[in-house]
Amino acid sequence: MGKKLGNDYRLWIESATPGTFNEIKGGTSLKINRTSNLIDTSTKDDFPYGTQAPGLKALTIDSEIYPNLPDANGYTKLEAAAAGSAPVGFQIRKGGSGGLEADVVFEASMYVGNFNTDMGKNDVVKCDFQLTLAAAPTTDTLA
Repeated sequence: MGKKLGNDYRLWIESATPGTFNEIKGGTSLKINRTSNLIDTSTKDDFPYGTQAPGLKALTIDSEIYPNLPDANGYTKLEAAAAGSAPVGFQIRKGGSGGLEADVVFEASMYVGNFNTDMGKNDVVKCDFQLTLAAAPTTDTLA
Protein backbone atom coordinates (compact mmCIF):
# COMPACT_ATOMS: atom_id res chain seq x y z
CA MET A 1 0.00 0.00 0.00
CA GLY A 2 1.40 3.40 -0.98
CA LYS A 3 1.75 6.42 1.25
CA LYS A 4 0.68 9.97 0.55
CA LEU A 5 3.78 12.12 0.28
CA GLY A 6 3.83 15.76 1.32
CA ASN A 7 6.30 16.56 -1.47
CA ASP A 8 3.55 15.87 -4.01
CA TYR A 9 1.34 18.74 -2.80
CA ARG A 10 2.22 22.29 -3.86
CA LEU A 11 0.60 25.68 -3.25
CA TRP A 12 -0.37 27.75 -6.30
CA ILE A 13 -1.54 31.38 -6.42
CA GLU A 14 -3.80 33.01 -8.99
CA SER A 15 -1.96 35.26 -11.42
CA ALA A 16 -3.10 38.62 -12.79
CA THR A 17 -4.93 36.58 -15.45
CA PRO A 18 -8.07 35.20 -13.74
CA GLY A 19 -8.19 31.42 -13.79
CA THR A 20 -4.42 31.08 -14.33
CA PHE A 21 -2.31 29.90 -11.40
CA ASN A 22 1.44 29.80 -10.70
CA GLU A 23 3.27 27.67 -8.17
CA ILE A 24 4.80 29.50 -5.20
CA LYS A 25 8.37 28.20 -5.41
CA GLY A 26 10.42 27.20 -2.37
CA GLY A 27 7.69 25.53 -0.34
CA THR A 28 8.83 23.61 2.73
CA SER A 29 5.59 22.93 4.60
CA LEU A 30 1.87 23.09 3.98
CA LYS A 31 -0.68 22.39 6.70
CA ILE A 32 -4.45 22.54 6.38
CA ASN A 33 -6.34 23.15 9.64
CA ARG A 34 -10.06 22.42 9.91
CA THR A 35 -11.97 23.38 13.03
CA SER A 36 -15.59 23.62 13.97
CA ASN A 37 -17.38 25.65 16.60
CA LEU A 38 -19.47 23.63 18.99
CA ILE A 39 -23.19 24.05 19.47
CA ASP A 40 -24.29 23.06 22.95
CA THR A 41 -27.32 20.78 22.59
CA SER A 42 -27.42 19.60 26.19
CA THR A 43 -30.11 20.20 28.75
CA LYS A 44 -30.27 19.65 32.49
CA ASP A 45 -31.68 16.21 31.72
CA ASP A 46 -28.39 15.19 30.10
CA PHE A 47 -26.45 15.41 33.39
CA PRO A 48 -23.61 14.53 34.00
CA TYR A 49 -22.51 14.76 30.34
CA GLY A 50 -23.32 17.55 27.95
CA THR A 51 -23.88 17.00 24.24
CA GLN A 52 -22.70 19.05 21.29
CA ALA A 53 -23.21 19.31 17.56
CA PRO A 54 -20.68 20.70 15.11
CA GLY A 55 -21.23 24.31 14.05
CA LEU A 56 -19.74 26.34 11.23
CA LYS A 57 -16.37 25.14 10.00
CA ALA A 58 -13.23 27.23 9.77
CA LEU A 59 -10.33 26.36 7.50
CA THR A 60 -6.85 27.84 7.50
CA ILE A 61 -3.72 26.92 5.59
CA ASP A 62 -0.33 27.45 7.23
CA SER A 63 2.72 27.40 4.99
CA GLU A 64 6.42 28.06 5.17
CA ILE A 65 8.56 28.82 2.17
CA TYR A 66 12.18 29.60 1.44
CA PRO A 67 11.65 32.06 -1.43
CA ASN A 68 13.26 30.61 -4.53
CA LEU A 69 13.93 33.65 -6.71
CA PRO A 70 13.28 34.86 -9.26
CA ASP A 71 9.64 33.99 -8.73
CA ALA A 72 7.73 37.06 -9.94
CA ASN A 73 4.56 35.05 -10.59
CA GLY A 74 4.54 33.21 -7.25
CA TYR A 75 6.36 34.76 -4.30
CA THR A 76 6.07 38.35 -5.54
CA LYS A 77 2.31 37.91 -6.01
CA LEU A 78 2.09 36.40 -2.51
CA GLU A 79 3.98 39.38 -1.03
CA ALA A 80 1.63 41.81 -2.77
CA ALA A 81 -1.42 39.89 -1.53
CA ALA A 82 -0.05 39.94 2.04
CA ALA A 83 0.38 43.72 1.86
CA GLY A 84 -3.16 44.22 0.53
CA SER A 85 -6.58 43.44 1.89
CA ALA A 86 -8.25 41.70 -1.07
CA PRO A 87 -8.68 37.93 -1.28
CA VAL A 88 -6.71 35.95 -3.84
CA GLY A 89 -7.34 32.57 -5.44
CA PHE A 90 -5.22 29.67 -4.19
CA GLN A 91 -4.96 26.07 -5.25
CA ILE A 92 -3.25 23.01 -3.88
CA ARG A 93 -2.19 20.66 -6.65
CA LYS A 94 -1.03 17.10 -6.32
CA GLY A 95 1.74 16.26 -8.75
CA GLY A 96 4.68 18.37 -7.63
CA SER A 97 5.84 21.32 -9.71
CA GLY A 98 4.43 19.69 -12.82
CA GLY A 99 0.93 19.71 -11.34
CA LEU A 100 -1.76 20.24 -13.96
CA GLU A 101 -5.22 21.79 -13.65
CA ALA A 102 -6.54 18.22 -13.39
CA ASP A 103 -4.36 17.77 -10.26
CA VAL A 104 -6.22 20.43 -8.23
CA VAL A 105 -7.33 18.95 -4.90
CA PHE A 106 -8.20 22.27 -3.21
CA GLU A 107 -9.22 25.70 -4.51
CA ALA A 108 -10.57 28.72 -2.69
CA SER A 109 -10.53 32.49 -2.50
CA MET A 110 -8.43 33.33 0.57
CA TYR A 111 -6.89 36.19 2.50
CA VAL A 112 -3.16 36.24 3.25
CA GLY A 113 -2.55 36.98 6.91
CA ASN A 114 0.19 36.59 9.49
CA PHE A 115 2.92 37.02 6.86
CA ASN A 116 6.27 36.73 8.64
CA THR A 117 9.81 36.90 7.28
CA ASP A 118 12.81 35.52 9.18
CA MET A 119 16.18 36.83 7.97
CA GLY A 120 18.56 35.08 10.34
CA LYS A 121 22.32 35.42 10.25
CA ASN A 122 23.95 32.65 8.20
CA ASP A 123 20.55 31.25 7.27
CA VAL A 124 18.19 31.14 4.34
CA VAL A 125 15.35 33.69 4.37
CA LYS A 126 12.18 31.98 5.58
CA CYS A 127 8.61 33.18 5.20
CA ASP A 128 5.63 31.73 6.96
CA PHE A 129 2.05 32.80 6.45
CA GLN A 130 -1.54 31.82 7.08
CA LEU A 131 -4.37 31.76 4.58
CA THR A 132 -7.97 32.17 5.72
CA LEU A 133 -11.12 31.59 3.72
CA ALA A 134 -12.85 34.50 2.01
CA ALA A 135 -15.49 32.12 0.62
CA ALA A 136 -16.24 28.42 0.80
CA PRO A 137 -13.81 26.27 -1.22
CA THR A 138 -14.88 25.53 -4.79
CA THR A 139 -12.81 22.32 -4.77
CA ASP A 140 -11.93 20.34 -1.67
CA THR A 141 -11.17 16.68 -2.20
CA LEU A 142 -8.79 16.67 0.79
CA ALA A 143 -11.63 16.74 3.34
